[in-house]
Amino acid sequence: MFSTGLPFWRKQKPAAPSLRKIAASTNDPSITAFAALYSKHVNTHTKEPANALTKPNYTKYTPPKYPVILCHGLSGFDTLILIPSISMLVNVIVKAIDSNNSENFVPADDKNILEVEYWTGVRELLESKGCTVFTARVPPFGSIEERASTLNSSLNSITRQLNLQNQPIKFNFIAHSMGGLDCRYLISRIPQEDKQYGVASLTTLSTPHGGSEVADFMVNQFEKVRSSLNNKGPLLPMCYYQLTTYYAQYFNDITPDDGNVKYFSYGAYFSPKWYSSFNLTWSIINYATDGEPNDGMVTVKSSHWGKYMGTLPNTDHLDIINWRNRVHDTFEQLIRNKEAPDSILQLYLNITHNLGQNGC
Repeated sequence: MFSTGLPFWRKQKPAAPSLRKIAASTNDPSITAFAALYSKHVNTHTKEPANALTKPNYTKYTPPKYPVILCHGLSGFDTLILIPSISMLVNVIVKAIDSNNSENFVPADDKNILEVEYWTGVRELLESKGCTVFTARVPPFGSIEERASTLNSSLNSITRQLNLQNQPIKFNFIAHSMGGLDCRYLISRIPQEDKQYGVASLTTLSTPHGGSEVADFMVNQFEKVRSSLNNKGPLLPMCYYQLTTYYAQYFNDITPDDGNVKYFSYGAYFSPKWYSSFNLTWSIINYATDGEPNDGMVTVKSSHWGKYMGTLPNTDHLDIINWRNRVHDTFEQLIRNKEAPDSILQLYLNITHNLGQNGC
């Protein structure tokens, strides 16, 4: 995959002016058209107001009509698992080898080595504005099908708790990363007779609807190791294969949108410094896509689904859930004498206000 050209960590996006010069020196209409599209694409991501999506887009806030469900991505839970416990690692490997052999599972009674709150401050802020908010809890390293099934069971339970007057209940999903794929599967593939609720909307944040090149890289490298072992080693958990760009094509084909559900999406991108948490993964995507803007895990292009609401500049894959790189902020504020960036929390007020305005 990375056999030619510059090393992937050195690969840089070609400059638009060079393309315009090439286009000006040729009569090839395809090159001219490509240069125009590329120039427009670059301008979209360099001249965009830095904080457009983290400023209030309303004069009077309108909370959504239906409860909000916050749906986490890969490795997430109430907390984001950065370094999992030994028992979790063992269980992931055992399940990958033999999902039916539950006797080999290690009791998950030890704490994860390093974890942080996943939706930092989001629930508290929305509830202070009159929103009803629930945080989803699905298997951190489960497949899309497993995670969607668990989410469905949880929502049925919440519905029974809320439905004291036997009135129809709907939910608004706000999903980060893989959580958006879980929600799409639940909406389209889990039969309505298995749901005691309806879905009003799905808003996805940096969800790899087109897959992630980071997953491609991980799977490719892992398969090379398995090949050296005559394919006798364990497979990666299914979730990693389901996040690849080639699986995304299949998933999108079998997971059509529901015409009764409103779909919204947001993307993000940044340019990493030496202290960035996603420096390596950003470089992998940058090389594989020839410079597509990305947040360190997902390209802006891959994050598009339904009505695309906008792109967050200078925002990585964790910044968008308000888990900003503390080293980054300290460096910007103290060394470079820059003001702290606007809180990403305003984005969630804008999202939920938009839901309220759309009758969701």
